[in-house]
Amino acid sequence: MYINSKLNQFDEIADRYDAEIVENLGYFGKYRQSMLSYKAQYLKYLLPCEPKGILDYGCSVGLNIPYLHQYFPNTKLYGCDISNESIRLARSNIRYCTFDTIETVEDMVKRYEKKVDCVFACAVLHHIPHPEHEKWISGLYQILDKGGYMIIFEHNMKNPLTKRLIERTPMDKGAVMLDCGYCKKMLKDVFGNQSFIKHGYTYFFPWRNKTFTGIEHQLFWLPLGAQYYVLARK
Repeated sequence: MYINSKLNQFDEIADRYDAEIVENLGYFGKYRQSMLSYKAQYLKYLLPCEPKGILDYGCSVGLNIPYLHQYFPNTKLYGCDISNESIRLARSNIRYCTFDTIETVEDMVKRYEKKVDCVFACAVLHHIPHPEHEKWISGLYQILDKGGYMIIFEHNMKNPLTKRLIERTPMDKGAVMLDCGYCKKMLKDVFGNQSFIKHGYTYFFPWRNKTFTGIEHQLFWLPLGAQYYVLARK
């Protein structure tokens, strides 16, 4: 997403972004809303209290924002992306979140420092070239208040179905799926070895209810979930 060609691509597909994902998911497209909602629900489960401010980093057209608002109704919400068209659409559709186009780490730090105590990065890093990962994660660390949390959700490359879906998705062409261990090490390098770092595998079931959600929470150790998370505290 942070390569110039990717920037143009996401501008071009902003108005049909979600529809393209649903189409590429095939049979699983009917579970698209549960794919969006579960991450906000899981974040609620993991955090000890409601944050004062959450930044949805790489928010695209803001599809995660309504669910973050649902589970964190008293939290100030921010969203940023490098795609101008995506941010324009997000602003026009969602009024209770502040959206910004951010193209550099310096812009991001200046805009959000001292405003957020939770960073939410969902399926963003695999679009960013590896040499730039630490730079952006370091910037996100800088904007976090002391005691704040960063959570990364990424597609699990150990799940064969997830890997196949990503490989056939045009907007993921050229993206490199990231191993959970890689993301965990990256957060350790930035946050420090003594920091609180937790990880787990998620989204074992596309349908959501208390029973399946409870089972999913117990399966965090099993590397077969469609996605995984890594959570760190500053």
